Amino acid sequence: MLTASEIESYHEDGYLKVEQLFTPEETEELSSEMDRIIDEWGEEQIGWKGPWRTRYLVDEEQQTTKAVFMHNPHFYSAVWGRVIFHPRLVGAVQDFIGQDVQWHHTVLHGKPPEKGTPFPMHQDYPFYPHDGLDFVDCLVHLDDAPLESGALRVVQGSHKNGPLEHIRGPDTAPHLPTDKYHPDFLPSISVPAKAGDVIFFSYCLIHWSGVNRTNEWRRTVRFGYHKPEMRPVGRPPEDVYNNIVAGGFRTNPVAVG
Repeated sequence: MLTASEIESYHEDGYLKVEQLFTPEETEELSSEMDRIIDEWGEEQIGWKGPWRTRYLVDEEQQTTKAVFMHNPHFYSAVWGRVIFHPRLVGAVQDFIGQDVQWHHTVLHGKPPEKGTPFPMHQDYPFYPHDGLDFVDCLVHLDDAPLESGALRVVQGSHKNGPLEHIRGPDTAPHLPTDKYHPDFLPSISVPAKAGDVIFFSYCLIHWSGVNRTNEWRRTVRFGYHKPEMRPVGRPPEDVYNNIVAGGFRTNPVAVG
């Protein structure tokens, strides 16, 4: 699926953008289905809460940003269910972690026009920690995402430091301390994208995004995949766990039932 230099770039930098992995026809179908899903089931909210907002937003915007999050769009659409097994998407993941691939999650991150919520610097690892590092997040773009739309920004090579300690609490999503991990102190690279592009990145890569200040949506859908032998931290080993989408187990799976 990918060239040797692209695979090397992913492992060195912690991310890789693949342009037009989805065809215009595929993207249009997925976009139309997501419009329907959001219209029927979506709910706008403020976005991640927490003390970090005072560092990323001016006073008048701290309570007015908007976001639409939705897990498992395949619950509402067969079209989105098929994407989990999409051969080019899964094929790229195989190039990064090997022939055996297990799906973990699908979630919409929708930034509505004008004040789509920002996200502070963080890793995805704290949200779904596993006992290994071969976990690939895949950000599928349904809309063009120029810098001013709140495009993804990454700290190149930061995945090599492994999982970092995040601020946690009942009123905040996990995020890195803003006195050290903030764009003012830690340089990052913007990764603008077009509809149909996919950005692959390690779940240990530090990333963030700004406010969507355009008059268009910035909808991205994140798929998470990992090696089947990796297990979620804190889950009973006998739990049945998600779907193999390529290959199979190369170690003995836990017997259940």
